[in-house]
Amino acid sequence: MNLNKKVFIGFLLFIIIPLFVLGSAVYTVSQQLIEKKYGDLTEVTLQAISRNIYYMFKEANYFSDFWMVKDSIQGIYRTIDSTKPNTDPLSSYDLNTFDTLLRGSILTYSPVQSVVIYNNAGKSFSAGRTSGNAIPWATIQQSLAFKHIQELNGSPLWIGPSEFKEFGSGRGEFYQARMVKDFWTMDNLGYMLLKFKFNELDQIFKSFNTNEQSSKRYLLINKNGLIFYDNKQSLDGANVLQLTQGKLDLGRNNYSFQANFQNEKSLISLYHLNINQMGVQDWSVVSVTSWKYVAGEIETIMKLVAGITFICLFFALVYNLVFVRRIIQLILRMLSSMKKVERGDLTTRMEVSGKDETTALARGFNSLVVRVEDLLDEVKRQQDRKNKAELMLLQAQIKPHFLFNTLESINVLAIQNQGKKVSQMVIRLGNLLRIGMENREEITLKQELEHLRSYLEIQEFRFEDQFRYTIEAPPELLNEEVLKLTLQPLVENSLQHGFEPIDYMGLITIKVVDEGERIGLYVTDNGIGISNEKLTKFHYKTELETPFHEILESNEERRGLGVSNVADRVRIQYGEHYGMFICSLEGQGTTMKVVIPKRKGDIS
Repeated sequence: MNLNKKVFIGFLLFIIIPLFVLGSAVYTVSQQLIEKKYGDLTEVTLQAISRNIYYMFKEANYFSDFWMVKDSIQGIYRTIDSTKPNTDPLSSYDLNTFDTLLRGSILTYSPVQSVVIYNNAGKSFSAGRTSGNAIPWATIQQSLAFKHIQELNGSPLWIGPSEFKEFGSGRGEFYQARMVKDFWTMDNLGYMLLKFKFNELDQIFKSFNTNEQSSKRYLLINKNGLIFYDNKQSLDGANVLQLTQGKLDLGRNNYSFQANFQNEKSLISLYHLNINQMGVQDWSVVSVTSWKYVAGEIETIMKLVAGITFICLFFALVYNLVFVRRIIQLILRMLSSMKKVERGDLTTRMEVSGKDETTALARGFNSLVVRVEDLLDEVKRQQDRKNKAELMLLQAQIKPHFLFNTLESINVLAIQNQGKKVSQMVIRLGNLLRIGMENREEITLKQELEHLRSYLEIQEFRFEDQFRYTIEAPPELLNEEVLKLTLQPLVENSLQHGFEPIDYMGLITIKVVDEGERIGLYVTDNGIGISNEKLTKFHYKTELETPFHEILESNEERRGLGVSNVADRVRIQYGEHYGMFICSLEGQGTTMKVVIPKRKGDIS
């Protein structure tokens, strides 16, 4: 993974994601705190509402209880029971009397809209503020509420609008149904059904909703979630469980939660009235408040902060992509350029643009590469001068050495008064010196072989009838270039090191072999050879680790100096892939091989 990706991933992991997680956590916690605080406040409000509702029903029950035990009301039951048969209608007198009595007693309480009296046989009498038909006794008996009325045995049962379809669904119309007992004997006289219209409910909820008319809703529901009172008058008869998508749990104690209510995010609070002793069976109040109102300015501030945070993150991302990435790209380009320089491409340069520190860095890198290039050039020049000096020194060592040996041979012939041979040797020595004194470091292979042949002819005067030689060279290789005085020191080593102690005819074979891109120069003799102990010391790899003349005995050092010089010259001139190799078997002879590259020269 490159540096650019690492920095971008680090930016995401250590800046973007932590800020996002932190923002989400703060938002979530703040939502929960707002929900809890406002839920607690709403619970206090619902407690107050519950108390007001409690007092409203308590007052209604008190009024109902007060008149139910009065002789005038209980007399109506006795009069109805005394009518024979029960199917006979009441007399006009009784009807007027009962109506006047009820209007002067129960109907004096303003919330009561009508009252219906049933005896045990189902005969009834009703009176009300408006005309209307009373609910038939048979309908009441078939209602699910009738069983509850009997179970309460004289205590009131309150029925909300639409709670039981038999009792109607008028807005704000509540029914109180109860069994009526004889005050003295506690016998069951019959049943009473009172219809109430509590306008007071509107006042109760309005007093807690003065400034929130458009944002707050109060619902009065039963244990099944049926809404029989909505302060906004639009959800009467609906089911709150469906409106909250099943998130409202009526079995839980008072609590608050967030949910969508009529496609709007809202805070919903549930509060159980707990006034079953009033005849209200498991009713609850539900408060629905728009979350916009709950969060209020805090929500706006948080959204503003979130917006600013996202804008900052956006600019941070832009900064990362534009500025940081530019610096990283510079580092990557510099790294790529450094790798090129490391591979030896000193022409590599970085683009210089701008006026900041990155430009100075690029300019400094370019200056450094130029300086390194100059230093390497200087090192190469110094190395070339050193190599040339070494070559000149090696040649200077060969020439005196060769002249010394040749002059020694001429001196021997002169002592022996062999003037003709001395003349021939001097002529051949002149040919040798003419080639050896040329300014060129390399000559053609043809010239090198002519020089070698002159040398061998000179040596024949010294070692007369002691050795023979052969020279083999393909004609197509005669114009290849070779370092001058390459073969002569090797042949000289064979003559003076390999042949002097022998008592048989020596043989020297000089062979030139085409080896593809290289040329192999072989000098083979049948002399005494080199011992294994001395041969193992001659490790020729990339350079001659131990000079050949140091391997030989001290009295043989002068003789091995020429071979060592040849090996060093070839290595210095052609490089580590070329050089000299020695193969020898003690008592049978030695083969020396010089490997040089093919390099065409002019035939002279």
